[in-house]
Amino acid sequence: MLGSMTENSMGSFRPHFFLLAGALVTAVTLFGQARPSPAIDFSGWWTSPFHEDSLERGAGPELVDYGGFPINEAARLFALSYDPSRVTLRHHQCDGYVAPYQVRAIGNSRAWEERDPHTQKLIAIHWYHQTFEGHRVIWMDGRPHPPAYAPHTWMGFSTGTFVGNALMVNTTHIKQGWLRRNGLPESDQATLVEFFVRHGDHITYTSVINDPVYLSEPSVRTTDLYRQPVDPNFWLFACDDGEQIIGRGPDQVPNFLFGQHPFLTEYADKYKLPLLGALGGAETMYPEYMTKLKTATEAEGMAETRPSQGPAETSRAVDPDPHDGEIHVWPVRRNVYMLVGDGGNVTVQVGDEGPLVVDSGTGQMAGKIIAAIRKLSDKPIQFLVNTSFHPDQTGGNVKLRESGSDPSVQGSFFSLQFVDAGVGATIMAHQNVANRMSAPTGKGAPTPAAGWPSDTYLKERRRTFHNDDDIQLFHEPNAITDGDSIVQFSRADIIATGDIFTTTQYPFIDRNNGGSVQGEIDALNDILNRTVYQHESEGGTLIVPGHGYLCDEHEVVEYRDMLVIIRDRVQALIKNGATLEQVKAAGVTADYDTRYGAATGPWTTDLFVEAVYTSLKQAPAKNAAQK
Repeated sequence: MLGSMTENSMGSFRPHFFLLAGALVTAVTLFGQARPSPAIDFSGWWTSPFHEDSLERGAGPELVDYGGFPINEAARLFALSYDPSRVTLRHHQCDGYVAPYQVRAIGNSRAWEERDPHTQKLIAIHWYHQTFEGHRVIWMDGRPHPPAYAPHTWMGFSTGTFVGNALMVNTTHIKQGWLRRNGLPESDQATLVEFFVRHGDHITYTSVINDPVYLSEPSVRTTDLYRQPVDPNFWLFACDDGEQIIGRGPDQVPNFLFGQHPFLTEYADKYKLPLLGALGGAETMYPEYMTKLKTATEAEGMAETRPSQGPAETSRAVDPDPHDGEIHVWPVRRNVYMLVGDGGNVTVQVGDEGPLVVDSGTGQMAGKIIAAIRKLSDKPIQFLVNTSFHPDQTGGNVKLRESGSDPSVQGSFFSLQFVDAGVGATIMAHQNVANRMSAPTGKGAPTPAAGWPSDTYLKERRRTFHNDDDIQLFHEPNAITDGDSIVQFSRADIIATGDIFTTTQYPFIDRNNGGSVQGEIDALNDILNRTVYQHESEGGTLIVPGHGYLCDEHEVVEYRDMLVIIRDRVQALIKNGATLEQVKAAGVTADYDTRYGAATGPWTTDLFVEAVYTSLKQAPAKNAAQK
């Protein structure tokens, strides 16, 4: 019965296959525990019938058609602010599809096995999808999933096992993408369980998506695939980006303000539905919802199109830091590594010269950071770069500096410029970092002198060539603070961003120390000006964030979009005379709070909104050296 089911656009029988799929999960799991199934061969060419999921296979589903999806308020508001012309932005033109959506996209699929050449043991099952050339690997050899700080991809990281008559697949580390291509988001915190059941020349595919950011219940959907007898010879989906709209500023992201979606009722009016029936939610999956629709009013529908309250009470953003008292090392590329565990990411470059380290963590685990670096290189740390003066970037400065040595300045004319030349590692940063740490106005210095940068630069950039790479520090004025730098390793094609970009929270815009929302947007765009993807908006330049998991440009783009959209909402309210309290009450971050928000801690959603508001109303604070 399940194998013969298809999905319709209205989800009128979704409750039935939701329950059946849930039963399948339980039954297959129990059966698999009792008697594992022999391997099932999925090799061959597969295609989905065009009429099934047809809205997803063609030009895309109609706007404001969210019925049958168990979305929460954040997802609905995200979708209602989504302007389809966003795909004209250079960094979105080649976005791929996430794994469960890829199966339902138009085009062909090919599956094949990878086996050990000696034992013939099954190592992996590969799926290649024509649309966006999505190549997926399902590991069948029992390997574990990577740690939370590992990169995310469109296909995610998948492991499979045969249970009963099904291949069951568990997938993590998926990029942010689409539940539905009309703006319904799937977050980068989503996980996926799938079942591939083969019936001769047919496969019934069932996906179960759990997303703590945008779903209130699991989203269960089915799709059919049928085997083609010969190679269809249509496999490529090449994509390259370019300028589509001339004259648009880099900080312009098409979006609709809350309550101003120009096509809000178009879909509902076309099919003579109450607006409430088009706006989605878990209850729209169940038959009894039809009774509610009979008495639904326009006011009830309109109420769902605006935030119901202010910022979310809790944050669902996952902190990938293991918090286990250990320093974990992740190889990024070439001779560059990311160290995780001391409250802020540390980047380390090694080679035939001494290590170059970007940021030093909070200092709580400086000894273990030094020990981890010594396992990567037998040479003392030569350079330590600070992307900011904040304690999570500079807390370990004193100990890391003391453990190092910079032979390049010992006995040189350059050493005459500062008294501690050659005594420990050389600390590099923008001059404003040194100003903030040393308190030159006569007040007590917040940081011991041994932790101050002595090799500083004033404008634009500081460059060096070290360990066989071109390394450049670029100043990002008035972003998080007035002294932020990003660090680019050109040959390795890696950028360490400090707290200008994180995956764990809203940006910490430090208004008292020169930070501003526009400066932060400009800094994110400057990062994107220096990145290039490898294939379909994925890979290529790798990004080490100040906090969170290793990324590429896609995550920076989504973060930039989020910040621009929130800025636009706050600007519009300011233009209409809104006070700070009125802006907070308007819920301007409601569609992002479940991902980045926090009600407690050192950087709450309220503090972020206040920083955006005040930086749009007032010029950034200036360092004493700038006045």
